[in-house]
Amino acid sequence: MKNTFSLFTIFITITALILGNLVVATNSGDACGTDYPLCNGQLIPDVTNYHIIIEYSHRLFTMFLGLIILINFIIAWKKSKNRTIRLFSLFTLSLLFIQSMIGGLNVLFGTPTGFTTLDVIFSLFLLISLIFLHVGLNVSSFDKKTNAIRQPLLKGFFFLLSETFIGALFKHFELSQQIFQIHTSRFNLSYLTYFIHGILGLLILFYISYAVFLTFKSKVFKKKALLLISLTFLTTIGGFITKSEQISPFTSSVHMILTILTLALLSHMTAICFYNQMKSE
Repeated sequence: MKNTFSLFTIFITITALILGNLVVATNSGDACGTDYPLCNGQLIPDVTNYHIIIEYSHRLFTMFLGLIILINFIIAWKKSKNRTIRLFSLFTLSLLFIQSMIGGLNVLFGTPTGFTTLDVIFSLFLLISLIFLHVGLNVSSFDKKTNAIRQPLLKGFFFLLSETFIGALFKHFELSQQIFQIHTSRFNLSYLTYFIHGILGLLILFYISYAVFLTFKSKVFKKKALLLISLTFLTTIGGFITKSEQISPFTSSVHMILTILTLALLSHMTAICFYNQMKSE
């Protein structure tokens, strides 16, 4: 029997990431002040302020997510005796603890820039870990044909992670605003960061396109591959639009959501290749 709860956990995590992105995009991070878990000292805050609604909804949802991940850990630990799967379940629990600590400090210190970036990074690591755990729990048989696409998928996966982290730094450290100004001491750093981000985007397109070509050649992952390349192109186009719109809240939010979905699908395909490689050794 497949563990559908692990899939439910992934959907809840993606929703929490989207809500977190909405908090950043609308500058709602300080709407509830430094009170936690209350909002401005109240259990039921002022619902006429949309910033408060967004921030408080995110806080409540992340608490719910923590409970869901804890239940998922217990189910995974009881269901599987596989050492790798149990390690992934422990890893997800550890990441949840670290991410919760970062999120709490983020609130207490008034959403400082560095903590916001760390929050994004560890949230994505948590999502990836949950996807690897889900694949390990639910995929009982693997196709050896996936070995042909393992390397380009891994490289695309690595470059997408790197691009996402650099994008978070670019946005949260206000380098995205510096790049639109000519007279600033951080002008060169802004353009260098954006240049690296662009190069990584091209590498992602290359390796994912190559992986998609191999999927059709090997007759494996064809539907997933088409969806992956579609999401990758949409994410790339979204990045250019976001830059042209000077990192507007709407375009940056759409771009981040597309990035999250692309990373989730790529993680799923990479996880299948990972477990397949383990079984073939």
